[in-house]
Amino acid sequence: MSSRLGRSIRLDQPSFGMPWEPQFWDTERWRPEAVFRRCCAWVAATRRRRWIAGILIALFVLVVFPGIIGAVSTAQTGTLASASAPNGATGWMDIKDSSGVNVSNYMFVTNNGGLLNPGKLMASQVLKLLFAPWHAVETFQIWLPGKTISFDWMPTITAPLVPVIDNLIKLIATPLMAATAAAIGAFFVAWFIVRGLISKAVVQILMMMVVAIGTPLFLASPHEVVSAHGLLIQGRDLGLSVAAGLNGDSNPNPDQLVTTMQAQMADNFVRRPLQVWNFGHVVDVRPSCKAAWSAGMMAGDEDRVKNGLKACGDSAAYEAADNPGGGQIGAAAPLLVIAVLNLIVFLGLSIRTFWAIFDGIYYGVMAIFGFSAGGYVYGPTQTFTVRCVVHGFFAAGRVAAYIIVSAFLQMFVGGLFEQAEGQEMTVYVLVGLVEGVFIVQLRKVRRGFDDGNEWTVKRVGAWIQSGGSSAGSGGGGNALGMGNAGANNSMSMLGMLAAASTINNSPATAWAFGGRLNPLNPFSRVDHLDKKNKAKGLKNRDLRAGAHGNVYDRAAAADFARAGIRSSGSWRRSERAAAFAAENAFHVTGMMGGVPYALRMAGISWGRSNKAAIVRSDIIRHADDEPLASKHLGRVLAAHKHFERYYMDPEWAGARLHGLEASVARYRGDYPGGVSISEELQDVGRQYLDSPNKQWIETLQAHVDGPVSRTSTHLAFANGQPLNQIEADRLRSWIANEHALRVQAATAWVAEDPTNLERIRALRSEIDKAAQTDQWQAGRNTTGAVSLPQPNPNTPLQAIPDRLLNNFRNTRRP
Repeated sequence: MSSRLGRSIRLDQPSFGMPWEPQFWDTERWRPEAVFRRCCAWVAATRRRRWIAGILIALFVLVVFPGIIGAVSTAQTGTLASASAPNGATGWMDIKDSSGVNVSNYMFVTNNGGLLNPGKLMASQVLKLLFAPWHAVETFQIWLPGKTISFDWMPTITAPLVPVIDNLIKLIATPLMAATAAAIGAFFVAWFIVRGLISKAVVQILMMMVVAIGTPLFLASPHEVVSAHGLLIQGRDLGLSVAAGLNGDSNPNPDQLVTTMQAQMADNFVRRPLQVWNFGHVVDVRPSCKAAWSAGMMAGDEDRVKNGLKACGDSAAYEAADNPGGGQIGAAAPLLVIAVLNLIVFLGLSIRTFWAIFDGIYYGVMAIFGFSAGGYVYGPTQTFTVRCVVHGFFAAGRVAAYIIVSAFLQMFVGGLFEQAEGQEMTVYVLVGLVEGVFIVQLRKVRRGFDDGNEWTVKRVGAWIQSGGSSAGSGGGGNALGMGNAGANNSMSMLGMLAAASTINNSPATAWAFGGRLNPLNPFSRVDHLDKKNKAKGLKNRDLRAGAHGNVYDRAAAADFARAGIRSSGSWRRSERAAAFAAENAFHVTGMMGGVPYALRMAGISWGRSNKAAIVRSDIIRHADDEPLASKHLGRVLAAHKHFERYYMDPEWAGARLHGLEASVARYRGDYPGGVSISEELQDVGRQYLDSPNKQWIETLQAHVDGPVSRTSTHLAFANGQPLNQIEADRLRSWIANEHALRVQAATAWVAEDPTNLERIRALRSEIDKAAQTDQWQAGRNTTGAVSLPQPNPNTPLQAIPDRLLNNFRNTRRP
């Protein structure tokens, strides 16, 4: 969507801020963890970004990462024992157990079978396929926390950072900058004294003295934070010492402790579970078997392992290795699940430790600005300096806390395995359950650190700005310079929704989005396009009047349907009323599309409306395909064809009959009454009506057109007197009316007993005679498509009752 300024605006992605925006300068926005979260939110904002990120991650995992592992493995082959070729994918981690065996050398010892023993062949291959991911996951989860705690990766990060920090200090930490900042701070002291705020002046003097004392100590070597004896390393050592003390070691060596913990984890999480999985019990309980297993693993020879176990007297282990089966395959399921839980726990702890370390580095760099100048000036910059110092100490505290938790968990698990005494798998499953609970609790620990960090900064900042009074101890609000970090951590979901709703409903927002109301609402763009189209349709008077044309058409069609109901003389909800309503609505509007809705608006049910519309549609389609000179007579003929086809169908017979009645009523409306002629002339007309023929009607038409010269073509009365032009014209009109009268009377006669075939035959005859006359008078020939078959002459037709003929007769006098 484009705004009035023509710039593309996306509402579903996080804003990274611009330099002219206040939040851009909030240091909390540029913490590594905050930047990482914003990047993740930006990637997840659209489907295209998610697809691209997923493809790149898949390519990294499938192509780049294996290449890195292979390169590292190849580069480190010179440092590995020449007696064996360790797993290239995990050998670069260089994890060794308490016996000095590289964990990457571990393998699942079994009988590989062969063509003559396909069962063992398949079982061994399945076991090795299950062993490969379990081995890789367990090795990685041992290496990761040890690598994190060892801090031997720190120089790689700090080496390029130290010269940058030194150059930054040379640029901004100058005597002139410090003197200027101190002068500004002194101005605030004088201002407070003039205003009578003595306590605030005293607190400001104390803060300036603290900053002045701390500036040379910190700026002399700010990168000491990440040095071998810096704050972060001391936090690491404190965590290791506390964890070791909890496990009974009163004088631990931090560097040696990391190696010891890795060796214990290798024994507890890989070596012993693998032996139980492979042989059904731990073979290390016998020193000779322990040595044989270690030697075989270092050599990478399965046969050597099996023969060594047999030689040391552990025949059960030899039999288990030589006969792979379903029990070993089934034991892989809990091992894999617990391995994943181990990885999640130690990966989470390692990531939290990394974040704490990077937070410490970040706030250490930011503190340079505070000690150079900002700490002397009352207000946001002073609070910013306090925030950097507090966050730096909390970062070291986090490192210590996470290391304490990680080291204690590892040592606690090691103690459990030492007390297992043959119950290693039970302890292994128990550790998995404990770690499952620990995963949930780890998030609470992180939130506790975040809340404590923010609470401390708020209290200290508020105390400084309140002059040390009790107002600063309430902790209810944010001090100046806190930015929006406190709001982000404490603002409730309801408050955020209220703010978003206020912005969404603002007229200024609508103008900014090009006149689009409530741009945050779903389908607001569709709503906006609809309003724009409506505005285009209301530009002039005709368009405004035409905007309601469809509504008026619907209402008018419903009125026409009601008129048809009244003309039927039947109950409004009857099938007959529906048929007359459908006929009248179509007759006036000329369209079938709105007929069902017009009938529904007129009060007819959906079922009868749809049936009447179907009947009328069939009549119209049939009449249009087989036209007569008279459209109404053509529809009568089509309606009779459909009725005679369905007159024995209980579902459609009534609807077809009423459709025929409505068409006949419309046809009769064209001839409401005939002229008055003499009885002699009526006799001439009745002779034709009883037996129509084309020559007679053409001769009558010739009499109407003008005098007839030839005597043989004259029409005459019974007494031989020829017809003149006026009498011929009146006779023609009388014949047309009489056809319509007889068709109407015959239809009413059929309606009295729709299943009486004799009455239907009489009606068919009258309709066919009327169609023949209509075609001949128009100069057309009759065909099977535009006529009905005359009844069999050997079976005389019943006469239409005079009561019906006289009832519908409406003679019009001259």
